[in-house]
Amino acid sequence: MDHVNEFEHGLDIEVSSRNDSLQFSRLANEQFRYSSAEELLNTTEGKKAFREMLTAFFEYQKQRLRVLDSYAKGNNYSILTGKRRMDKEKADYRVRHRWGGYISGFATSYVIGNPVTVGIMEGGNKDQLQSIKEIEWNNDVNALNSDLAFDASVFGRAYEYHFRDRDNMDRVVLISPLEMFVVRDLTVEQNIICAVHLPIYNDRVNMTVYTKDQVIKYKPFTYYSPRLVLDEATKHNYNDIPVVEWWNNRYRMGDYESEISLIDAYDASESDTANYMSDLNDAMLLIKGDLEAIGATADNVAKMKDANTLLLQTGISATGQQTTADTGYIYKQYDVQGTEAYKNRLANDIHRFSRIPNLDDDRFNSTQSGIALLYKMIGLEQVRKDKETYFTKALRRRYELISNIHKAVNGPKIEADKLTFTFHPNLPQDVWTEIKAYIEAGGEVSQETLLNNASFTDYETEIDRIKKEEGASDFERAKSVGITDELENSGQPEV
Repeated sequence: MDHVNEFEHGLDIEVSSRNDSLQFSRLANEQFRYSSAEELLNTTEGKKAFREMLTAFFEYQKQRLRVLDSYAKGNNYSILTGKRRMDKEKADYRVRHRWGGYISGFATSYVIGNPVTVGIMEGGNKDQLQSIKEIEWNNDVNALNSDLAFDASVFGRAYEYHFRDRDNMDRVVLISPLEMFVVRDLTVEQNIICAVHLPIYNDRVNMTVYTKDQVIKYKPFTYYSPRLVLDEATKHNYNDIPVVEWWNNRYRMGDYESEISLIDAYDASESDTANYMSDLNDAMLLIKGDLEAIGATADNVAKMKDANTLLLQTGISATGQQTTADTGYIYKQYDVQGTEAYKNRLANDIHRFSRIPNLDDDRFNSTQSGIALLYKMIGLEQVRKDKETYFTKALRRRYELISNIHKAVNGPKIEADKLTFTFHPNLPQDVWTEIKAYIEAGGEVSQETLLNNASFTDYETEIDRIKKEEGASDFERAKSVGITDELENSGQPEV
């Protein structure tokens, strides 16, 4: 891929080539690895390798991330770049479709749209759940998890950063993959040895490196010429790199990354259709007949066309016969059926290979039973299982970091190895059909279960209302038999 700086800065430069076959460099999604953070940051050979990592990140990895980001926002890179029409006077629509954002939004909402439940394994201390709830509340964890999952769906990876604020509260914040990468060691475990934060302000990179015990800041430099000049270094107490990398899958690929060529083809087909429909307005005027008799010179025809009037006068041929004159427009032939079938096939392929169900498909909507619906969503279910596996690893590391800092500052104990994480797919469920089938099969269901599954109330609310109504009924019955008068005369309180 070329034009790195052009896309980086959003310059609108006309180029002669087209980007019909978008491909990323091998380095675009490469993992950075080194023996240790100490050797990487403090030795001559290590610093050279570190500068090469920075160059690879800015020239190759960040380019891939920006392209993926463009598809998530509907500003699809391929259709918006390159020269598409040979004639400048012809229509040049660049129709974009937000397939990327649709796929990532659908998958993210399905997997993590409902809050993740944090529980305790048998033998764990349940008192820590209150501390975890406070941490989740202070960090709006449900929204944070959703943002992290969406970034992972788009870019293939996402990052969260941990720190303690001025009030000594645990803070967890999102950092864009466009601004961060991690370096892993050379062992089979591939442990993180440092995380590199690279925000850009005023075209200068303000780099911070997080190691197991330090936060190291460097003096600003330009992204095309990395300079490792130390600014300051401070200690932290996490006893680990305070960054969590979320993976979307084994290959750290986005949910629609493999379907970009299909999205490009769909954009191109819609753009070509739009261009064709616009160019029909410029159809060629055809005049047939005795051009000499009707005085059809180029100048006369242009004047008559501008006046929206054509005056055609016939004459007599050399044989004495009446000549004829006729006009009409020449249109290109448009294969409506074939074109629409092609676009439908592209749309179906995008759904099929991204494993996102096509809700507009009549065959999908005709499904009646719940199990049949799940079979049609089995592809998305596999995606969910894969995501949950990697998200669980990230969540466990999150609470390991919180556990470490609590040990260092004598905070509430968090047993990260005792925590469980339960995901709840965001899928409409016909619970009452299940309850009815269960009861008909001979099962018993408590009133609490029934009330908690009702949409208009819940168990605790309804029990309080029932108790109030029963108290009022007892008073009415006592009053009807005259007990209330006796109670008033005896000085006893009424029932």
